[in-house]
Amino acid sequence: MAKTRGKKRGGSIGILFWVAFILLIVVIFLYNRPTIERTLENTGLVEVVRERFGRGDRQPSEPLPTPQSEPEVAIELEPADPEPVERTPAPQAEPERQPVPEPAAPEPQSRPPADQQPPQQRQPAEPVPDQPVTRTRVSKLYFIRVTDDGQIFPEQVNRSVTFTNNPMTQTLHALITGPTIEELNAGLLNLVPENTQLISAAVRDGTAYLNFNEAFRFNPMGVEGLVAQLQQVVFSTTEFDTIVRVQILIEGQKVNYLGGDGVYIGEPLDRSSFG
Repeated sequence: MAKTRGKKRGGSIGILFWVAFILLIVVIFLYNRPTIERTLENTGLVEVVRERFGRGDRQPSEPLPTPQSEPEVAIELEPADPEPVERTPAPQAEPERQPVPEPAAPEPQSRPPADQQPPQQRQPAEPVPDQPVTRTRVSKLYFIRVTDDGQIFPEQVNRSVTFTNNPMTQTLHALITGPTIEELNAGLLNLVPENTQLISAAVRDGTAYLNFNEAFRFNPMGVEGLVAQLQQVVFSTTEFDTIVRVQILIEGQKVNYLGGDGVYIGEPLDRSSFG
């Protein structure tokens, strides 16, 4: 009897063990069911078993509910920073301007009769400065002609001269400039030395004081050239009615002789000074 009871007790304990073990397997299965089903789905083992064993005419069982996977969390991506857009500020409406009342026009004043009005004073006209007047005259100039036998003598030509105040000065400038092309073709020469300049000119008591630069003192043709240039100057200057004599000055100074050979100019010269 004791052995029979021992066997029954041992069998009961074994049954309880297996029941506990099965329950543990079921609990683990139920707990891990979603994972097991997901693994079977992913490996395709379920499809292989279905194709191999088939189900005949059995109605397809309702599909097993798929385990609910963890809800997907939508990740919102922040949009990239848009490029800055320059916006023109909307023009602000100008405030309405209140109309400014125009000043009332002054009432016209009655004018007194013409006979009672005071006489209007006229402003004196501003004096107009005198403008220089340009005039023209025909002057007589003297150039040199050399004859076939070598004689030298002055010859008169008429020249139109433009001047403002002093016609004598402009006449002497025209003489120093020399003859025209027509006069040169006619055989007339100018023996006044090259680079001669008239610095100043003045007239006192019938005597013309002519101030020349240093170039007037030297003539490359010697004494005859010096005498000829003096004749040109004295004859052309004494053509004016108010001039009788000519005093030659060099750089503002009175000198006695021209050139190294010496032609006397220490006193005023007239036409008779040349014989």
